[in-house]
Amino acid sequence: MKTKQFYVVVAILFAVCVLVIHHHMAYIWPTYNGHVDTMGHVATMGHVAPISHGVSNIQPTTDVKKAPLRHSVSSIQPTTSRKTVSHFKDVPDMTLTVRMSSNVASLLNFFFCTMLRSLTLYWSGQLGNLALILDKESQEDHKFAENLQKYQEHLGINMSFDYEPLPNNKRVLTVVKGKSRGYNRQLYSSFFMDKFISTPVVAWIDTDGKFTTPVTRDNILNGNKLRVKGMNTFQNNWIQGWDKLGKKMIGKPMPSDFMTFFPVYIWRDTITNCRNHILKYVNVSTIEEAYIQVGIQDTGIMSPVNIIMTYAYYFEKERYDWHIDIRNVDLQKYNKLHLIPGHELTSSDLTPDFHVTLHDKYYKDDKNIVNRQAYCAAVNNTVLNMEQNIKQMCEPFKTNEMWLLFEFCNTIKQEHLTTWCKNKNKHCSSMIKEHYDKTRQLVNKGVYNLDLKKVKVVEEAAKFHNVKCQPFL
Repeated sequence: MKTKQFYVVVAILFAVCVLVIHHHMAYIWPTYNGHVDTMGHVATMGHVAPISHGVSNIQPTTDVKKAPLRHSVSSIQPTTSRKTVSHFKDVPDMTLTVRMSSNVASLLNFFFCTMLRSLTLYWSGQLGNLALILDKESQEDHKFAENLQKYQEHLGINMSFDYEPLPNNKRVLTVVKGKSRGYNRQLYSSFFMDKFISTPVVAWIDTDGKFTTPVTRDNILNGNKLRVKGMNTFQNNWIQGWDKLGKKMIGKPMPSDFMTFFPVYIWRDTITNCRNHILKYVNVSTIEEAYIQVGIQDTGIMSPVNIIMTYAYYFEKERYDWHIDIRNVDLQKYNKLHLIPGHELTSSDLTPDFHVTLHDKYYKDDKNIVNRQAYCAAVNNTVLNMEQNIKQMCEPFKTNEMWLLFEFCNTIKQEHLTTWCKNKNKHCSSMIKEHYDKTRQLVNKGVYNLDLKKVKVVEEAAKFHNVKCQPFL
């Protein structure tokens, strides 16, 4: 009898184990059932699957055995979703996106020495990946990608590389007179970022954008609306030219200059919708035709950022949180000069906001104060143990407020210190304090580790391309 009871107990325990194992495997295996592509890019675009650091955007409909490995980089990702591990779990998936070519020495220098070095410190991999859109036919671009992906694990951010083919109509490359073929191509391809990026948000940045502070949720969103910053720079001739060509593309005047901050956060489908609007308005079947037709009509330069965000203002305004500095101009007068009836700016569109980047190409900093001041502000009063030389470096900055956050360029007048923050008022000062209270929390929680070793990793990667950066600090 005892023997019979013993076997009954064993049978019951065995059944329980089977159920537990089955439940466990049912939890694990579906997350691997798909072509793993952290960026979720369309395969035909030539995407290189990145190495993962706990970020996954797995598609559940494709058999993993059919998922191709590109450039011998593993396409298998961890099972944990970004939404469950990220401090930014309520922020929509986004991709920090750069369109560049490694064939241009100046772009390479800016990419490594300005953008990537600062990005490794102040952009969290939890916010999103870095996607580089390169030239498909360029062997140099492919080598550039193969070299760079070796370093991504040490940098703590996933990277993906997409390769855009040449436009069918080569006139696209010469339509803007006085500019290089590469410059024309970059402008043209800006209207197709949504073809390469599949996250809901595109965080668009140029290679010469320098991060100056850790990025928080509030720098990106207000509620569920993406923050947009703009500035009244219409006194500049090139802005008037951008406005003129923009009107020919979408039929509406620029409400502001939106090329005064990075990253530009755009809902991905806004780009799609803008492109479709252009086709209808210009009455053409392809963007190539529109780009050439409008370019031939005028010798000015096009600004895709301003075209897309102008479209967003007139047709999707409720999806964005607008912060427009009209400078010291009366609102009624500004609306009469730059807006159309029924679409005027209101006082709620004019609330102050600050920048997390500088436009380094147009920011004069001969003594390299920016990087030192920015780093010291980020590490101040955190739990990080700083080396003695860093403590000494930061001592002069301890009492400094980071008014730098209200600047973008200084060789061109693009700042808020004489407008929103005139006389360095208390409101702007409190915004700076609140921002660093939040970044301190992110640093103390390990979301940002501000590890300067990552800067050295970028400099090491740059050497492969004969790029030597000036000291970061």
